[in-house]
Formats: sequence, structure tokens, C-alpha cells
Amino acid sequence: MKKVLLIAIIALFAVVKSNAQGVDGKWKTTFESPQGSMELTFVFKAEGEKLTGKISSDMGEIEITNGKIKGNEFSYEIDAMGNPMTQKGKLENEVIKITMEMPDGGQGAEAFEMILKRVKE
Repeated sequence: MKKVLLIAIIALFAVVKSNAQGVDGKWKTTFESPQGSMELTFVFKAEGEKLTGKISSDMGEIEITNGKIKGNEFSYEIDAMGNPMTQKGKLENEVIKITMEMPDGGQGAEAFEMILKRVKE
């Protein structure tokens, strides 16, 4: 019985670890905004339950801060012109779905969803 329990615990740890590391790497999406289309590149690095990385576009690069990962779900913050903006993501096979809530700009907050696809290098 102890042997079965130990194997189950090891298997569970392996699944959690592989899901966390599944976000590692480069991902791309095209974001539609009122100003037009913009290609975004995300680079994620998972270390246990900590997520780091950056987001880049033709307009520059921004660091991911306060990143947390649990299983196949994660969250992080970016600096949106001095205001922290939280983004939440979920890894589903080779696709990441990210929901971001725009900070209140006088017209209320709007939520957007982005679909990221892995860049195979």
C-alpha cells in the first residue's frame, strides 16, 4: 500500500512539474486594438511556482513581474504606464489563453482574451 501511495505522489509531482514547465518558451499572438493589429511575442520561464519573462512588440519590451504558476494556470503583472495590470493564463496543450483586464481609463475596465501559439524553434 505504501508503495502505491509513493508511486501516486511521484506521478502527481511529475504532472504538476511538466505542466508548469509547459509554458516555458516563446509564444506569439496578434492583438487587435483600436490603433490596429500588433504582433506580440511572449517569452515565459517557469521555475517551480514562479513565472518570469517578457512581452515584446515593435513598440518595445516589458518585463513580467509577480508571476505565479499552479498546474496549467498562471498569472503575472505588467506595468501599464505606471499602473500594474494583471493577466491570467491557462495552458491547454499547445495553446495559451490569456485574459487581461485593461486598467480603468475613465470608460470602465474592459477584459480581452488573447490566444498564444507556441513558436517552434
